[in-house]
Amino acid sequence: MKQAWLELPERSNQFWLNTINWISLRVGRWLSCLLLYPITAYFVVFSFRTRAASSDFLRRVLGRECGWTDVFRHYHTFANTLLDRLYIFAGQGQRLDITIKGVEVLDSYVRSGRGCILVGAHLGSFEIARAVGMLGNEYRIKALVYGEGTPRITEMYRKLNPSLFKDIIYMGGGAGSLVGLDQHVRQGGIIALLGDRSVRASKRIRCEFFGEQAWFPEAPALLSRILDIPLVLFFCLHQGNGRYEIRFEYLADPPQVGRYQREAAVHDIMQCYANRLEHYCKLAPYNWFNFYDFWQSDE
Repeated sequence: MKQAWLELPERSNQFWLNTINWISLRVGRWLSCLLLYPITAYFVVFSFRTRAASSDFLRRVLGRECGWTDVFRHYHTFANTLLDRLYIFAGQGQRLDITIKGVEVLDSYVRSGRGCILVGAHLGSFEIARAVGMLGNEYRIKALVYGEGTPRITEMYRKLNPSLFKDIIYMGGGAGSLVGLDQHVRQGGIIALLGDRSVRASKRIRCEFFGEQAWFPEAPALLSRILDIPLVLFFCLHQGNGRYEIRFEYLADPPQVGRYQREAAVHDIMQCYANRLEHYCKLAPYNWFNFYDFWQSDE
């Protein structure tokens, strides 16, 4: 059975995607930003499941009951990050104000030739953080993804800049899809993946997140152990009006434990990840874009 986030249908319309793409790149960001208001209102009104999930998360992170205004802001923040990806993929990143903190952590592993695993989340804009490094030719990044829930939007980005998609590896392809990663990291390459979504066919573990147990994938910790490289946490937080802050910080060394201690070691790493994700969600509560019941039970 598929995970809830894989079951959600894409609601984007190809005509409007093409329209806002044309306006954004040829007219200006100001008009595109105005169009985001009616577009956001449409999705808030007509997407009951995701609206309920948004309200549930915001209640947890804000510590209060949330209304339509909060949900609208949540959706609108997400819409802004989608718009800003257009400029990154179209080579117009100068339209955005991006600051980076903690990059020395990443640089130290790259310079050592050891490589590392970047673990992010659906917090802010993963694609902007990845694209900034690739466009600057500073880092060689292979991104591991589980699947694609918005194929129309992704195809629009792919047409703008196909080179940014050549190093994406879909983990659904089985063990064969991971061939060559060892050589990549031994040459100082970086592997990037998100740690806040899992599928039931994959290995996953329950960690405490906002006071309740939730499923997290084991993949980041397991890859760290297999490839013997450290984990570095990264987030790209949207701060409004085209401003982003990319943050890097050390997360964990690869677990050096025996077979019987492996599960506990993996849980400790992923719990540490969940703790830091919770911290950053509180810093930027409208930035987390998992619009489904993240705390769902096994049923």
